[in-house]
Amino acid sequence: MGSRKGIPNKKPSKYDTDIVPQLADIKDWIAGGDSVREVCKKLSISPDTWYRYCKEHETLSELVDMGKCLLQQDVEKSLLKLCTGYEYEELKTIVEEDRSGKKRTKLEKTKRHQPPSAQAISFFLRNRCPEEWSDKRELIVDNSGNEQARKALFLQILTGELPEDEEPAAIDDAEDNDME
Repeated sequence: MGSRKGIPNKKPSKYDTDIVPQLADIKDWIAGGDSVREVCKKLSISPDTWYRYCKEHETLSELVDMGKCLLQQDVEKSLLKLCTGYEYEELKTIVEEDRSGKKRTKLEKTKRHQPPSAQAISFFLRNRCPEEWSDKRELIVDNSGNEQARKALFLQILTGELPEDEEPAAIDDAEDNDME
């Protein structure tokens, strides 16, 4: 059949047939932590095709960003739980035999407390408040006051104007001033 009303028949692209119907799944896969390679495998496309689709289709690109944002939020919540500690229930399955020899399964719930993690707290503080919690300290040393004395002493040594008995003491004095 030919075109209708001057519009040529166009075969749907692989993107339209294979990717668009799975957009919601793609967002969930990315939000769940799947890598590009894993998503490509599920979609039966190559990573090159994936990146091309992301460049060509703004909807896919925005969806990927949304999935990454959801994943980041989940990770941040988990980090916060590790920093503050949390309660959880531990389920234990116990299999017992009764007097008649029948096996009965019993679930035992136990409330547990996971204390805060010092490592998570350290990571959080170093990244959120680096000015206060960074391991690196910046030390600014101002030697500008000693610079002129050092230059004068150096010139005297080069020109031989210093008596030999004064030379070591003068050098030691200049070095001592640097340490202050």
